[in-house]
Amino acid sequence: MRAVRRPAEALHGWIIGRRVRAIRDPVQRLRYLRRAQGLSPSGRASLRYLRRPALVAVAVVALLAPRPTASDNDQAVRPGQATPSAGRVGEVWLVEDKGGIELYSNGLRVESRHAIDGEKRSYPVYDRDSLAVLEWRAGKVGIVYHTTESHVAPFDATHNQRLQNVGQWLLDYVRKNASYHFVIDRFGRAHRIVREAGAANHAGYSVWADNRRIYVNLNSSFLGVAFETQMRREGGGAEVTQAQVDTARVLTQMLMAKHEIPPGNCVTHAQVSVAPWNMRIGNHTDWSDGFPFGALGLGDNYGIPLPSVALFGFAYDQHYLKTASRDLWRGVVLGEDSFRHRAAARGLSAERHRDAVRKRYREILKGLDKVVDAVEKTT
Repeated sequence: MRAVRRPAEALHGWIIGRRVRAIRDPVQRLRYLRRAQGLSPSGRASLRYLRRPALVAVAVVALLAPRPTASDNDQAVRPGQATPSAGRVGEVWLVEDKGGIELYSNGLRVESRHAIDGEKRSYPVYDRDSLAVLEWRAGKVGIVYHTTESHVAPFDATHNQRLQNVGQWLLDYVRKNASYHFVIDRFGRAHRIVREAGAANHAGYSVWADNRRIYVNLNSSFLGVAFETQMRREGGGAEVTQAQVDTARVLTQMLMAKHEIPPGNCVTHAQVSVAPWNMRIGNHTDWSDGFPFGALGLGDNYGIPLPSVALFGFAYDQHYLKTASRDLWRGVVLGEDSFRHRAAARGLSAERHRDAVRKRYREILKGLDKVVDAVEKTT
């Protein structure tokens, strides 16, 4: 059963989308879009439009998304389903582990001499349809990619010693805090920080889901891989070296093969991060745009509907409307579309459905807190 959009809303979104596509000058398009959003040149928001963020999101995607091609239409994705992505990688095995340097069959080298143990993995998995506990697991089901947001030295030969010093300070810090499972430094070296058997403190409050299972607070269920870099303030992702991208590709291949991780569960921190205290998305925004999915052999996972929006009714504020990248907007819009479909399928208004799923999310968080308390008492 499909949700029916009110005629006025549908017309409004259609008009904005048509006008945006007719404006060739990108500056004029942006100015028109800001007016359509109800944003004045000073950035002040019109309450009339901010009450309808879904329509603003549709307009943003109409402006920023490329025109669909025949191949795009052939691979259309139903709301709530993952986008087509690269298939599973072939077998990757450990060739040798000598002196704390691991060599793998696909060319990956991992420095693991100073790796530490993480917390024991044990977590509940929730059913996508009922939101009830489906099972308990202890395996690794996905990868979250991060930027370290640490100090970054200029990448040139005149700063070689500084690059090495800064990189070592970073490794000492993340190892002390068990921050990630792997860090890829500026020279493309993969450092094992927390051994994969244990959990690292990399994801915090977070939500992701596949076609059947929901994962909440991903420290225990996902591996954390961080690039030594910072996000650019002006957008466009983060500055990474070619060596970092090459290493991330073979590291991703190894982890996917070793743990049977599906490509749709290889996502960025910005896609999974949430703020429970105000039920908003985007608590962390590293890799909110520009992540090199294709270069890593993955599909464009920015097009996957955000599960936090689709399943638990998370929203966003005025700041997010103005600052979120076009990459992340696609997942937001598809997530809202999926949310409306789920509400209609249950015969509920969007408001009543949002209240119900948010209540369930809070119940899940309380349950997870009890699990953490119980584990701490036994260790």
